[in-house]
Amino acid sequence: MKVQRTQVIGAAAGLVALVALSQTASASPATGFTPTTLGTGSLNAPVKAHHDGVRLTTKQDTDVRVQLVEIAPGGTSGWHHHPGVVIVVVSSGSVTFWDEHCNKTDYGPGLPNGATFIESGDEPGQVTSAAGATNYATYIVPKGNPSVFRIEDDAPACAAAKE
Repeated sequence: MKVQRTQVIGAAAGLVALVALSQTASASPATGFTPTTLGTGSLNAPVKAHHDGVRLTTKQDTDVRVQLVEIAPGGTSGWHHHPGVVIVVVSSGSVTFWDEHCNKTDYGPGLPNGATFIESGDEPGQVTSAAGATNYATYIVPKGNPSVFRIEDDAPACAAAKE
């Protein structure tokens, strides 16, 4: 039996779709997590800014987004990661950031770790809030068409072990 080229292409496309659907179905969704975009813009050239001990350097064009993120009591961002860097300021309430090893760190006004944290890297993380919180997030990501500000992830094995 001779296999037709169109059969091979069709089978490959079906396999890609099946993998994509299975990854989407197993991601951990956000609940009680409401982001509102306040503004989005682009830096259309690499940036080299250094002043008063603060440095920001990019190697390519970037997109920037600022969001108000409200988390309801018991809310969660779901497991995810971001391209580039996200700077989060907790303006009221408190949040717990969980890393890929299920280590947790609490942030909020008056807490020992402060009210500001950074998310970066390809490993999954999750933000939760027991009593609710209001946050402002500034995303600096590689320029895209469309831009990607968040990538959904499956919960790491340590999270499944705690459930």
